[in-house]
Amino acid sequence: MKILICGDTHLGRKNFKVDEREKDFENSFTEIIDYALKNCKAVIHAGDLFDTGRPSVRTLLFTIKELKRLKEQNIPVFIIAGSHDISVDESFLNVLDKLGLVIHVSEKKNYTNFGGKIVLKGESFNGLFVAGLYAKDSNIVSALEVLNVEFPKEPCFKIFLFHHIISDISTLFSTIKKSSLPKGFDLYVSGHWHERFETEVYNKKLLYAGSTENWDFREVSGEKKGFFMYDTDNNKYEFIKLKIRDSEIISVECSNKTTDEVKELLLSKIGEGNGKMLFFMLKGRLKSGIKSTLNKQEVYDAAMKKGYLLCKVYDGELENPNEEQVSVKTRSVNEIEGEFFKNKGFSDDELKISLMLLDLLGKDCSNSERDKLVEEAINYSEAAFK
Repeated sequence: MKILICGDTHLGRKNFKVDEREKDFENSFTEIIDYALKNCKAVIHAGDLFDTGRPSVRTLLFTIKELKRLKEQNIPVFIIAGSHDISVDESFLNVLDKLGLVIHVSEKKNYTNFGGKIVLKGESFNGLFVAGLYAKDSNIVSALEVLNVEFPKEPCFKIFLFHHIISDISTLFSTIKKSSLPKGFDLYVSGHWHERFETEVYNKKLLYAGSTENWDFREVSGEKKGFFMYDTDNNKYEFIKLKIRDSEIISVECSNKTTDEVKELLLSKIGEGNGKMLFFMLKGRLKSGIKSTLNKQEVYDAAMKKGYLLCKVYDGELENPNEEQVSVKTRSVNEIEGEFFKNKGFSDDELKISLMLLDLLGKDCSNSERDKLVEEAINYSEAAFK
């Protein structure tokens, strides 16, 4: 059986404060549905279908319309809840499950607590068995320790779904080791990590398809977005690239220039946009002036007139004339924050909690959602320091 494996579609996301970006995330999802209708018998989604636990009515209607196309062709969508799919109230994945549009394998009906153990049941379809476990980062290790899977008696291809980062990817941001995953499955699929990643556990493949669009600027310079096509008959698979919006990243050396000269240099580098996103990365030390006085808006307006969807100027590596040099390099925000806290003597557990709280401060969410995130950070800290 050929199955499509994807994840982290983040429907409803609108980054860079541009309305068209929400449509870009939808276009990637539609492309996945189109491909699935022609090439597979089932879809596996590794979580974060939505970008928020409370998607807008517009996002819900779009999602229902697209999933209905698969249902009409009897192509099931097995899905697990991701961290963005959960709100204080019931996840909308449960609503989609009740409508028959997805099979929510991490829904409570598939769990049983018995004698201190978690008995995990899965869902089956035409020789395919899918089981999935959702747990907060602070609880996932303990949940896996007491997990027992109730496998079907008849022969089938067994898939385990989860939404966590393993230590093979990042020792700093991981929540589990792959050796803690349950045995007995033919394939392991996860989400949450937005780049494609492939490894093995128990001599079986463990796949991260990555996100289907650039969730933030840090992903723009990464590898292409896409999904996996997997053949359960021979365990062969391939990565299919999506046709996402093109981006142009231009590194600009600004040493010994004034802010006006930098502006003119940027304007000279603006070509024909054709709907692309344009990002300028400034570096060097100014001859005079202060980088905060750089007229970025004039650059943005010029790029828009040339047909770019958007333009952003990043000056984190640009130094003022008398500014003490700071080594930032081309690293993610999390890496820079992590190094800062490490230099302050934070332990690994203290570091994780600090990054969780910083992430919380940057989220646009309701008071109840924020309370839930604070509770998660507190639970993690209690588990780490007890």
